[in-house]
Amino acid sequence: MASRTTSNSNTSACKIERGAARAVVNLRDMAVASTLSLVRRFAAITLCCAGLSVAQAAPTAAAAPPPSWGAIAAKPGAHGYAFNQPSRATAERLARAQCERATGAKRVPGACEVRVYFDRSCGALATGNFGEWAGGLGPDAKAAGQAAVTACDAHLPTEPCKLAVSVCSLS
Repeated sequence: MASRTTSNSNTSACKIERGAARAVVNLRDMAVASTLSLVRRFAAITLCCAGLSVAQAAPTAAAAPPPSWGAIAAKPGAHGYAFNQPSRATAERLARAQCERATGAKRVPGACEVRVYFDRSCGALATGNFGEWAGGLGPDAKAAGQAAVTACDAHLPTEPCKLAVSVCSLS
């Protein structure tokens, strides 16, 4: 194969071989092609790395905490409670069952009724001397108890209401 070398201001000094698809490479074209290739590679790497950085830096969406239901059931002379249950229905059922077991040999007439239910908080039940009762809710057992006693006292019992039970379901 014969070859020759050519050069001018716009072309490189390179070997030109007969039969080649492109015999003379323009330096400007080569520089532009190389630059574009490098820019594309750099852009791809940058986007890839930026995507990883964003993915690594982005906080994962915090899942909502699972429900943690509690309930207090009562009837005159007895009460029962449940806490840290997966559903309101389960908490209420367990509270009523504990209340019924608490009556045991007393055989107090009437069914236990759910007086307070709560999710990821605290509940309390206060009772008065003539069957008055009130439930209260709060962020902690003390606040729930105070709310229940205050609400019960609002029914105007002849004696101050007493806190019967206070329980939290916070997990």
